[in-house]
Amino acid sequence: MNVVGQMTKSEWRDGIAVEATQRRSERTGRRFRLPVVALVLVLVVGVPIIWLAIAALGALGSGSNGLTATMLPTALRETGLLMISVGLLAGTAGLVAAWLVTHYEFPLRRIFDWALVLPLAVPTYLAAYSYVEFLDFTGPIQSALRPLIGAQTVRDYWFPDIRSPWGAALVLSAVLYPYTYVACRTFFLMQSTALSIAARTLGANGWRTFLEVVLPVSRPALVVGMTLAMMEVVNDLGAVQYFGINAITAVIYSTWINRSDFGGAAQLAVTVVLVIGLLILAEQKARRNRVYSAQRDSRVPPAREVLTGARRWLAFGFCGGLFTLGFGIPAGELIYLSLRLHHPDTTALAFSALWPTITLAAIGAVVTVTIGLLAARIGETGSAAAHGMIRLSTLGYAIPGTVLALGLLQPLGQADLWFNRMTMALFEWRPGLIISGSMAALIYVYAIRFLAVSHSTLDAAMRKRGRSMLDAGRALGGSRLAILFRIDLPTLSPAILSAATLVFVEIVKELPATLLLRPLGIETLSTLVYSRANVGLFAQAALPALMIVLAGLVPVILASWAGDRRKV
Repeated sequence: MNVVGQMTKSEWRDGIAVEATQRRSERTGRRFRLPVVALVLVLVVGVPIIWLAIAALGALGSGSNGLTATMLPTALRETGLLMISVGLLAGTAGLVAAWLVTHYEFPLRRIFDWALVLPLAVPTYLAAYSYVEFLDFTGPIQSALRPLIGAQTVRDYWFPDIRSPWGAALVLSAVLYPYTYVACRTFFLMQSTALSIAARTLGANGWRTFLEVVLPVSRPALVVGMTLAMMEVVNDLGAVQYFGINAITAVIYSTWINRSDFGGAAQLAVTVVLVIGLLILAEQKARRNRVYSAQRDSRVPPAREVLTGARRWLAFGFCGGLFTLGFGIPAGELIYLSLRLHHPDTTALAFSALWPTITLAAIGAVVTVTIGLLAARIGETGSAAAHGMIRLSTLGYAIPGTVLALGLLQPLGQADLWFNRMTMALFEWRPGLIISGSMAALIYVYAIRFLAVSHSTLDAAMRKRGRSMLDAGRALGGSRLAILFRIDLPTLSPAILSAATLVFVEIVKELPATLLLRPLGIETLSTLVYSRANVGLFAQAALPALMIVLAGLVPVILASWAGDRRKV
């Protein structure tokens, strides 16, 4: 007979109670030690921001102030206009699309329900390159237009230039609206339809109900989605540079790379952090106001009205046009260019960048998920102070990669200098730039940037699982190591795999930090696409760009599949 069988129910409960008491006592005794671990994590993650703040203060009174004062107003104006434009366009498109697919029946509604999320698989810089190729003089639109109007050269007719502020706002909105769509769709699926039904009963038509009832009630979800889209605009580098927008991240990159002015770049970067902080505060305020929603069982979909006549085709056309703009045109252009310019040299170039990309993404995913697991465990068992510090350590996802990379350049270089001095004094050996000049720098910035992705996934899984199985294992005399490998990790394995997949794909798509910190001679898929597009050879980079999009489809498909399972 096993150990469990030899116990009475009373002894079993008493054993678990004693073990839980011991665990609480141990946790109380560790309340001064665990915040130290969390504090170390916060400091390690916060190195870039701390260093940038010091550099920005140190540059006061120098020539960097004049450069910052000259460039900052233009950068803030153009960044602000682009953020507002994208926020309004993406917010409106996502809200209307979510309302249509959750409340009405029209042709292909079930397909649009998940297909409208697919633009998230297209990085903003790939969308920018694809749209320019699609609408260029040699692209399919102008090539088809010229025979119709009898034009021969570009001087014979007028065509709007996509490389402009309005073009940037349109393209970025086309691939960023899913942030608002997902937030609003989830809100509508969890919201009671009583308010809308009451409004319709009182004589309000669908449009008036949407404007006077649905829109005010869904404001928190709308603000959350718009905030995320605007944060992506701040983080973008490749697209704004390609469209000729003096966005603040592009100015930071230019100030450091072209002018070698680290102090000025640091001052601009600190400004970006402040802008991001304001967006986070706005998003948190919106979350606090979600008391307006009336909750219901989300497993039961809301009643949908069957659209007839012209309205059903208007709904179909809106969702179809949104999907075409966000995913159809970029993916179609990449497939077309990849097939048209299929050449052994182009294929070899793509696959030569594939191996470093996979290596970096795999190592970065393992390191980030390991740290995320540690952070989730501290947040679960630590004190309130430790929990707050863990939340601070996960804010790196909201900070642009350009800012993080800039903040790591000098401290990692200083660490290399100290290490080389130590090895020279001890062994008369100089190893060189083993940190700042290797993949270690990229792994570091990836861990900071995407820690929130792994932590949120693992923290949610731990909360859902609870502590009962772990308490039972310890009550039966299991050691910490045995519980870790026989209970803890196996029960978290789906969440660990999901977190690793998400981080892997995010690293594959990441451009700004990789561009600044990659070792000499290392080319990833994203940097290859960027380098070719900047010299007008995007067609040669179509295949690696298509590889990035295909990799980005993985988490989108997994998320849609998980959402479908939750609705069953």
